[in-house]
Amino acid sequence: MRFLGPRSISSLLKTALDVVYFGLFGLIIGLVLAALCLLSVPTLATEVVTRLNVSAPLGATAQAAMLLAFGISLGGYLVIMHWTRQVFGTLAEGDVFHPDNTRRLRWIGFGLGGLEIFGYVARFLVVRFFDMQFEPVYGLRAVTTWFSVLVVFVLAEVFKEGARLRREANLTI
Repeated sequence: MRFLGPRSISSLLKTALDVVYFGLFGLIIGLVLAALCLLSVPTLATEVVTRLNVSAPLGATAQAAMLLAFGISLGGYLVIMHWTRQVFGTLAEGDVFHPDNTRRLRWIGFGLGGLEIFGYVARFLVVRFFDMQFEPVYGLRAVTTWFSVLVVFVLAEVFKEGARLRREANLTI
């Protein structure tokens, strides 16, 4: 089984990333529409909560704000997914050390780090203003997230060095 080029594992992963990308895009549209419904018809939130027989300590505006914040974080994942699709697109074409992959991998690292920081801030704000409690965010989850961010930055440097070596090889007679 080939790992690079057309009809390889990387092209299969590119197809899977395309499906996830468009599914995530549809989910974001659904969240924005749900938030707009909650804002335009506040009694709808109360009716849905009553019919589902769940407790909702938040009003319609707070629920809409939380949906929009969740949509923003999913938007961050959508952008990261876009860059990842571009990287896998070059891998599926067989062009491993494409010069743009370095920049894309760096942006993926910044995006993952930014989403983690956004999660910390969102948790703080929800605990502070809505008096909701969550499990602590430190521990193994935080370590693996930040380790993943560092690995992406290291991969960016590996791709940068590979692109440099390829450029030098093209100049060799």
